Amino acid sequence: MPETLVIDPGLGMLLFDLLALWPLIRIFRRTGLSPWLALLVFVPVIGLLLVILVLGLGRWPLLPRLPRPPRKTRRVVPS
Repeated sequence: MPETLVIDPGLGMLLFDLLALWPLIRIFRRTGLSPWLALLVFVPVIGLLLVILVLGLGRWPLLPRLPRPPRKTRRVVPS
């Protein structure tokens, strides 16, 4: 294999991050979060994991809050 076809892994990660940046910015805008959070993808090794955790576990401000179910009261047995 010619040496010109070998790509540096860091360059491959950078290209992937650049390609993923625009869709991530749009996703963060639609969820009501800051689009600047999309830059987390550039953190080496764990950047994409951080983005997935922010989107998967964080609260989305644009979603309506669900009402809490009423609390059940305890029945007291008269003695």
